[in-house]
Amino acid sequence: MTPDPAAPHRAPGCDDLAAVEALLGRRPQGAFEVVVRDTDGSPVVLRNAPFLDDGTPMPTRYWLVGRRHSVAAGRLEAEGGVRRAEAEIDPAAIADAHRRYAAERDAAIEEIDRLHPGRTGPRPSGGVGGTREGVKCLHAHLAWYLAGGDDPVGAWTVERMTLDPMTPAPTTVVTTTSTTTLHLVLGDATLRATILGDGSGEHLDLPVGLDALRRAIAGDDPPAPNDLTNAIGLVTDHLDDLVRELPSALAVEHVVIDAPVARVIAAVEVGGLPPLPFELHRDAAEDVFRTVATEPLADRRLNPGLPQDQVQDVVAGACAVVALMRHLHLPTVLIAAGDHP
Repeated sequence: MTPDPAAPHRAPGCDDLAAVEALLGRRPQGAFEVVVRDTDGSPVVLRNAPFLDDGTPMPTRYWLVGRRHSVAAGRLEAEGGVRRAEAEIDPAAIADAHRRYAAERDAAIEEIDRLHPGRTGPRPSGGVGGTREGVKCLHAHLAWYLAGGDDPVGAWTVERMTLDPMTPAPTTVVTTTSTTTLHLVLGDATLRATILGDGSGEHLDLPVGLDALRRAIAGDDPPAPNDLTNAIGLVTDHLDDLVRELPSALAVEHVVIDAPVARVIAAVEVGGLPPLPFELHRDAAEDVFRTVATEPLADRRLNPGLPQDQVQDVVAGACAVVALMRHLHLPTVLIAAGDHP
């Protein structure tokens, strides 16, 4: 199937909307169509409108949401798939794929502009998944390929990944005596990731702390939508590195975020600091992000749950939290009380 780039983005039916919401752990923020389904009819790939409902650019035209396919692509990435793909596929072929992907998205934008003349604001840019060159992640390339796109990275991925068989949900609960945790400490310079509970104590320092996020969203008040998208993408890029370097991060049972700004996000959610550790659900994290990222600084200062010394940093922190939960498909995270491992 080759998707029509100028086809209208119809409102999804109730069943598809509920299925996609369950897969994402939150309600989709823009129009989409399910263009690839699994054998049981569940959504695998979405074709997104170029803009979210609030006008924010959506660079990921084709989005992989199917659990089996996402896990299989993630497993291949954890085995070094991104680096292997870049080494084995002609860079010119990858560059051509980025151009074709951008051309299709741009054709859809032209159709929107024709129907709504005078529209202004930032536009999505880049190629596959917003990438300008090379391979950002296998998921975005796989999504476009499954939807009929001429994507050499997607084809390479299909040849090498192994899909888990579709099995019914278990009818019994399996309990274990030990748990593993991905413990994340968000500092000014780095995001430190540590695997706890498996005896290894593996850790990795990712160069994407609050300083980098502050710079990414500096300038406008409130931050420009395109800058927010770039800040989230910055975190996502480094999370790909985390999965490659620490594959066990995909198999942990809990994810804990340890940072003052994360505790502030919990406080904004409930209107005051809750008992810690606090379980933050993804829809709540998205709500906090939308609130603090779209408020001018003067309005943000009036939020009853927001300490004055965190009024600036809460937007950068919210970018990090939603990037983490979106990219690792986390329904919840625990906000720690502040005791580092």
